[in-house]
Amino acid sequence: MENTAAPAAAVLPSRPQPHQPRRSRRPPPWLGLVAIGYAVVQLAVVIPHTGHALGWDESVYVSQVDPRTPSAYFSAPRSRGISLLVAPVVAATDSILVLRVLLMLLSAGALYGAFRVWTRLLPVGQVALGALLFSGLWITQISGPAVMPNLWVAIGAVAAVGWFLRVPGDPRARWWLAAVLAGVTLVRTPDGGWLALPLLIGAIGVRAWRPALPALVGGALLGAAQWIGEAYDRFGGIAERLGVSSDVEGGMGLHFGVGAALRSLNGPQLCRPCEVPLRHPELTVWWLALPVLTLLAVHAALRDRHELRRTRVGLGRPGVRPPAVPLTVLPVVCAAALALPYLLLIDYSAPRFLMPSYALLALPVAGLAPRAVRAARSPRHLAVALAVVVTAHLGSQFVVLGHAAQQSEATTGRYRAAAQGLQRLGLRPPCLVTGDRALPIAYHAGCSSAQTSGNNRSTTLSALLRRAAREPTALLLPRGRARPPSYARTWVAYPLAGTEWNAYRPPDQAREWEDGKPRQEVSGNGGSMGAMTTTYPTTSWAGFQAAEPAFARYAQDRFRRYRHHVLATLRQDGSPRVTPLEVNFLSGELWLGMMPDSRKALDLRRDPRFSVQANPGPGEGLTEGDVRVSGRAVEVTDPEAVARFAAEFRPPEPFHLFRAEVTEVVHIAKEDGEMVLRTWRPGRPVTVVRPGADGGPSADDGPSADGGPSADGGPSADDGPSTDGGPSADGGPSADDGPSADGSPSANGGPSADGGPPRAEG
Repeated sequence: MENTAAPAAAVLPSRPQPHQPRRSRRPPPWLGLVAIGYAVVQLAVVIPHTGHALGWDESVYVSQVDPRTPSAYFSAPRSRGISLLVAPVVAATDSILVLRVLLMLLSAGALYGAFRVWTRLLPVGQVALGALLFSGLWITQISGPAVMPNLWVAIGAVAAVGWFLRVPGDPRARWWLAAVLAGVTLVRTPDGGWLALPLLIGAIGVRAWRPALPALVGGALLGAAQWIGEAYDRFGGIAERLGVSSDVEGGMGLHFGVGAALRSLNGPQLCRPCEVPLRHPELTVWWLALPVLTLLAVHAALRDRHELRRTRVGLGRPGVRPPAVPLTVLPVVCAAALALPYLLLIDYSAPRFLMPSYALLALPVAGLAPRAVRAARSPRHLAVALAVVVTAHLGSQFVVLGHAAQQSEATTGRYRAAAQGLQRLGLRPPCLVTGDRALPIAYHAGCSSAQTSGNNRSTTLSALLRRAAREPTALLLPRGRARPPSYARTWVAYPLAGTEWNAYRPPDQAREWEDGKPRQEVSGNGGSMGAMTTTYPTTSWAGFQAAEPAFARYAQDRFRRYRHHVLATLRQDGSPRVTPLEVNFLSGELWLGMMPDSRKALDLRRDPRFSVQANPGPGEGLTEGDVRVSGRAVEVTDPEAVARFAAEFRPPEPFHLFRAEVTEVVHIAKEDGEMVLRTWRPGRPVTVVRPGADGGPSADDGPSADGGPSADGGPSADDGPSTDGGPSADGGPSADDGPSADGSPSANGGPSADGGPPRAEG
């Protein structure tokens, strides 16, 4: 019988070969790439603008550990952790560029380490996206190489919350939590307290987190130990230090600061008082969307928790277990706690204050992206759209970063220029700088700084004057905007080139420096009367009175004999304009009052240089001599000063009021039939020129024993030094009697030999 059965091999289908699993590829190191990109942006964009000088707060922190400079005043709200962080670098080198680069590397590494803690809790992609959202912010990028505490609080907060959540399943987590919390509290003690508060509440309320209690308490106390010890040593206790801190912050209390925070989103880096408008609102989409995205993340986590409960009781299809609620809610609660004092307790704002909150919120917000992609009908298209949105966000932050970096460069560049100007004025350590911006400028000049008022008050007026009597001292005031305080009314002002400040020096120090520097020779022909390119020392009329009492009384008497005098100003094209004017003296100052919108007032607003000649009197013999004052006219708009002037002289209102900053006083008269020229300039003795003489100073022309500045404080609304200030220019007036020290009109020469009016050239 024929076997017709087909072979089994032919009938049965071939068995499928066992599937060979693909070798699993290592996922790309997204978090490491984010950290590297963070460092590259700092190196390419931030450091080129900030590598030459330190900012105000930075100079305070660095000066505490810099062995080459005196320590600046350390106010009560500050903590010393950031100073300790940079101490090894500062001890080894004085290069600010090296300091910036090392901080860049350290901040990028710390960013990587802090977010890597979360890779055991959340998907790696979500953690990397959160790190990208935080590190892409302009304030995070510009803070990377800065000697400021807020970025380190933000990075520490991310690590601390991550280690806290890992405590139930990781025995090492408690030790890391204690170390990180101690570091945060050391860097900024109040922020460490606000961060620890919700963690303590969570550890007490949730049994699984209770093992973290010793780490929380021990880490916070360890980090705050230095701050507490300093509180008792300098302020008398913790409560006293907190009280002083409140005063420095402008009075801690209920202040709704959300509006100030919104206005400072795109800069400035410190908004105090915060009266600037919101610039470029189109670049603030991310900031405005952040609260909404945070609420969506919390809502999604709570919904997932509800779905998980339904699955556990069999009311729904089983699915992938969603992230636990604490992974979303705890970072949000800690972010709110860290933001609370800056949004509700102070009345000013700075974008860096909220960096810790931004860092913590970045993680739950980043979780919305994969959730949305999984739920979309077309995941690929939505993923591309989200990538475009994130790229646009990073691009907008990059635009703001470039602008903020340029502003930082301009500000710190002025500090450096001011310090160099002070050094050219002869300030060498040990030296003292006071006034506005004194702290950063003094640091760059190698000097001490001191203030008699304001948030950084560190000395008394009597102590300041004692120091000024024994070491080189400079008072910094904004040029043309602030009147010297009463104690410095007779000091000599030197405009600091490249800045907006004048440096006021005591008269004896100014004279000593003027006598020691090489004299500049100029020709008898006046220079161009166009815009000023060189600046020279100035002083008030009281300063002239203190230096040369007899000369000042004579000049003042000459102006008071007649009502109308001759004022020379500069037109827009640089040519001279000569007009009549009344001159008034009040409270140690020379005042010029003018009708509203008069030509001479507009001239002085555009170019403050002037010369005013006293009325020579009747006749042709010039028997009373000729007196001329040259300098700069500073417009005064303070209501109290204007009202005081109006009450004294009763001019027709409205009027412009200018205060004279004197650069030169000239007197020409006939003595024994010869024309004698006397010239005084700030910081120098009177020079006397007679026919056939060499123009050197006369032996008997020093200041007389009597006379001096007026006793009252003048019409200024306040007598305290301004809170900021600036350096002075180089160079001084020539010793001969060429053009006036500042090149003002009518500065050269005197009247013609026959007693006529002064020549107009120059």
